[in-house]
Amino acid sequence: MKKIFLISLIIVHSCIAFAQNYCVNDTIVREIQFPLTLDDKTEFFYFNDEWIPGAHPGLVSVDSIQKAEVKNDEYGNRAIFLTVSPETLTQIKMEARKVRVDLDARFEFPGGNGKLKEWIDENIRIPEGFKGSERVLVRFTVHPDGSISNPTIFRRPSKNEAVNQEALRLVSELPKFRVKYYIPHLKKSFTCYLPITFKEPGVMFIRGGERSFINQFSEIEPKIKQLYDNLVFATTKDPDFNIADICTADFIERLEKANDSDSKGCATWLLRSGMQDGDDTPSRVISIVPGVDNTAIVNWSDMGHKGSTTFTLVKSDGVWKINSATVPEGYNPL
Repeated sequence: MKKIFLISLIIVHSCIAFAQNYCVNDTIVREIQFPLTLDDKTEFFYFNDEWIPGAHPGLVSVDSIQKAEVKNDEYGNRAIFLTVSPETLTQIKMEARKVRVDLDARFEFPGGNGKLKEWIDENIRIPEGFKGSERVLVRFTVHPDGSISNPTIFRRPSKNEAVNQEALRLVSELPKFRVKYYIPHLKKSFTCYLPITFKEPGVMFIRGGERSFINQFSEIEPKIKQLYDNLVFATTKDPDFNIADICTADFIERLEKANDSDSKGCATWLLRSGMQDGDDTPSRVISIVPGVDNTAIVNWSDMGHKGSTTFTLVKSDGVWKINSATVPEGYNPL
């Protein structure tokens, strides 16, 4: 009786954890990757000492489990080991093949991108005598335990060495990131990029290209609208639409790299709510307005979820194009 109670308790706990991590659609299971801001821990399950991608205790009945044990696996993960018959194991493997799971590891700043911005604003030290506004890009490594190392200035360092040193100091003192793995034996480090903006204290600084950006906004706005209609929401099909007309090649490449599905394409869900469900309200752009520092703010309704995306534009060959964008809280920055 005690054994049955223990097994049942493990299965209930495991199924709750599994339900928190997965969204079921018929026989296809897609993982809800973000946010990691809650108590988001991966449960590893072994059947007859074998880890099977997509397999979980919900695939078998309580009576089929001969033994259940909680212990560390050979990789140091706390895991649940279940013993079943060879016939049941074969059945589990067949059912697990129907489960589509994104097994790429994930990481984020504790609390998401919004908290990261707050942390930078609270901890940045503007060098004494700094004038104007400048942004530097720092590349660094996030390790499996969430620790940070190897901060370096990426591409164009500032001519003000104090700015470079402050950016490196800031990144080196970042708190540990939250890291989540979906394969017990595949723990790897990540390369991350963080733009850090320095602004002269007490001064509202507008970039030199801002006047040109505002003057051309009447041309920029319809192009962003076409991006949403043809690609992000895919509500229309304009044969003349070309993403390269409104996005830089670098931004397109980052969108393609962020696409975690098996098919080729861009991670357009990063430019909307990131939600996988909602009501029957058609997704649409509510408004597009110019912001400071050559930005455009797109207010949208995505299946009933309302929000906004802020694009930063740069001038490329005389044309204003999107070069970066904010993403929903909990997703990796583009």
